Amino acid sequence: MKKPMFVMFVLLCGIVQKVAASGVGAVMYVDTEMPCLPDETLSGKIIISNKGDDDIKLLKREPLWSDMLVHTQLYLFLSISENEKEKKTDRFMTGWRMRQIIKENVEHDVQNPQSEYVVTLKKGESLEIAFNGRELNGLYSIGNQQVLFTAELYLSPDTWIPVEVHPPIVVACGITYTSVTPTEAGQKWDKDATKVYRVPIGTNEVLLVKEKSKYHRLADLQPDDVVAHANKTITITQKNGNVRTIPEADIPRVSTERKEEIRRNRQPETKN
Repeated sequence: MKKPMFVMFVLLCGIVQKVAASGVGAVMYVDTEMPCLPDETLSGKIIISNKGDDDIKLLKREPLWSDMLVHTQLYLFLSISENEKEKKTDRFMTGWRMRQIIKENVEHDVQNPQSEYVVTLKKGESLEIAFNGRELNGLYSIGNQQVLFTAELYLSPDTWIPVEVHPPIVVACGITYTSVTPTEAGQKWDKDATKVYRVPIGTNEVLLVKEKSKYHRLADLQPDDVVAHANKTITITQKNGNVRTIPEADIPRVSTERKEEIRRNRQPETKN
C-alpha cells in the first residue's frame, strides 16, 4: 500500500472508531488523594452509559472480581507530549504494548460465547462499578516531577473511548520517604510488619503507613510535628502540644474516615 493511501486508511479508521464510540460515555470518580504516590493504588467508581444504538460488551465477574473491567479493559497512560514519547525507548512507556495486551485480553473473552466474564450493555443502560487496588504503570524513569494520567476504555472491536476522570490523576514521582518505624541493628526488615513514613507533598507532609502490601494515608503533617511508632501505636505530637495516637488495629478505619471526609468536601460530582 502506498504511503498516502496508508495515511488515509489510518485516518479513516480513526474516524470510524470515534463514530462507533460516539454513543458511549464513561466517567471515573477517584477516591485516592491527589497527587498520589507511585506506591499507592487507585480506588473509586466508574460509570459507563450506552446512549448509542449498538450493544457494547464489558468485562465483569460477580462476585469475586466485580471490578474486572477497571483492571483489564481500562487503559491508564501518561499524558505526555509527542516529543517526550519519542524520547522513550521503552514501548511500554508510549502505551503500544499495554494497548495490545488489553485488546487481546478483551477480544479473547468477547469472542468466546462461553465466557462468564462478559456482560452486555444495551441502548439506554448504564453500569456503575466500584473499584479498588488499580495500579498505575509506566512510572519508572520519570524523574522527580508530577505526571498526569489519561484514561481510555477499550470496546470490541478496535474502539478506544476517552474516560472523563474526576479529579485528574496526578502522580508525584521521585519523592523520598522518611521512615518513622525503627529497625534493630542486625535484624532483617520484616516485609509484613507495619511501616510508617513521612512523605513530603508540596510544602507539607503526609503520614503514610504500609500495612503488608497496602498503603494508607492517615494524616497531614506540619514540618514541626513529631511522629513516633512503637508498641503497635503511632503517636503524632504537634508543636502546640496536642497529641494524637493511632493504634495499628485502627489504621484501616482511620484511613477510610479520612477518605470519606475528603469525598464530602469535594465539589459536587459531574453527572454523566
